[in-house]
Amino acid sequence: MKYIHTTLHRALRQAVRWDLVPRNVAAEADLPRVRTPEMRPLSSVQARTLLEAAKGNRLEALYVLTVTTGMRQGELLGLGWEDVDLEARTVRVRRTLTLAKGG
Repeated sequence: MKYIHTTLHRALRQAVRWDLVPRNVAAEADLPRVRTPEMRPLSSVQARTLLEAAKGNRLEALYVLTVTTGMRQGELLGLGWEDVDLEARTVRVRRTLTLAKGG
């Protein structure tokens, strides 16, 4: 909804500049509030069940990192081997993967 409003607002602003319309009515509109769903983390039982089910899966390490670090999806997907230090037992987040508008 916000994207539609922004696009319409910009188009009408340009139409005002070109004297095609007398005023930008989109500037007066109240946008609906965006509701962010409440985050519900896994319980310890659910986390154990997930990790047990992931054993042997090719993405097992990703599941373990997800459950044990709390990293966001983009942070996990942005990891490379150069971010992992097995000797020091550390993982460094240096970049994130994001979805660009339009795919």
